[in-house]
Amino acid sequence: MAVYHYTALNKGGQSVTGSLEADNEHALYTVLKGRGLLLQKAGTEKKAFRSQRTVRPEDLIEFSHQMTYIVQSGLPLIQGLADVHGSLRDTPFKSTLAAVINDLAAGDSLAQSMARYPHIFSPAYVAVINAGEYSGNLAEAFQDIARYLEWVLSLKRQVRQAMTYPLIVMVLIGIAMIVFVTYVIPKLVSFILELDRPIPLPTKILIFFNQFVLHWWPALLGLSVAAVFSLVVAMRFEKCRGLWDQYKLKIPHLGDIVRDLALVRFINYLRILYRAGIQIHQSFAILADVVENRFYRKKLDRMRELIMAGESLSDSMEKVEGFPPLVERSFRVGEKTGALETTLEQLGPYLDRQINANVKNLTSLLEPILLLFIGIILIFIIISVIWPIYGILGEIT
Repeated sequence: MAVYHYTALNKGGQSVTGSLEADNEHALYTVLKGRGLLLQKAGTEKKAFRSQRTVRPEDLIEFSHQMTYIVQSGLPLIQGLADVHGSLRDTPFKSTLAAVINDLAAGDSLAQSMARYPHIFSPAYVAVINAGEYSGNLAEAFQDIARYLEWVLSLKRQVRQAMTYPLIVMVLIGIAMIVFVTYVIPKLVSFILELDRPIPLPTKILIFFNQFVLHWWPALLGLSVAAVFSLVVAMRFEKCRGLWDQYKLKIPHLGDIVRDLALVRFINYLRILYRAGIQIHQSFAILADVVENRFYRKKLDRMRELIMAGESLSDSMEKVEGFPPLVERSFRVGEKTGALETTLEQLGPYLDRQINANVKNLTSLLEPILLLFIGIILIFIIISVIWPIYGILGEIT
């Protein structure tokens, strides 16, 4: 199906624009006609443009909070959405809201309207709104989603902030190495060779490294570019991405962070879906889109199959393996006591604290390793240069 950007006339003769997925223009005309719109012109969006039609997390959070207030105040949805639409800048999100308003005016539910724009509203987002509409707790559904999106955004910022210093240090090391290899070391090597004295082993290694890099840098650069390009291409294949996601879990220290990130996303969104009244097996079908790690996606798919076959949530978790014992025990206790929602509310913050602690431990471990690496390089260069000079001074003495 292609995404069409269309212009149409409503029953009042006013021009409206929007985007909609359809097999062809005839199918688009039929769908719009059913909504009381007369198609004027339409064109498919280019793929590059379509990839940009996303919404900033901050905008979606603000929208969710605004919808919470609108529903709580009893304002009609169409009027409330129109107010939100009028306050937005001219962005893809604004044109999507215009299309959602038109869909609501044509008789669709809010969830049905949102589901037509998956590039803005994820399937998990739509599922919670759908449950909120049917249960009469739409304001609560928007509020839960807003809190979850705020948590995701805050977590990403924390991880990004924690990794900024090591990344800056690594970039500076790379720049320093390039300067040393291309400018400093060649001058030192030429000076050492002019001394015309026996060269010690460290100095020979330094000379060999310098000459190797200077003579073979085009090949080294080409291999680096080819390696990066191959990695980018490989990540386009689902199997390669699945293997990489599984391998990340085995990396010391980093694997714990990756695992806890997947689990905390799973637990927090399961709590929202469970609280909204969505059945467990239906929740697991939605959670596959929330958990980014493909290893745990497969685990969740397998758990859903076991739950559909009659297994309890905790038993299915134990059978698929891959979950920490604490998480398994907590789910089992929550199921037996009938307090699963309380268990989920307690597990989420616990894992969140674990992630923060593990990120701090990883950054505190990286700092001395990077400093040690720099120190070893500097000591090696100093020894390589000073040794032959020291030998000459000894001969003079």
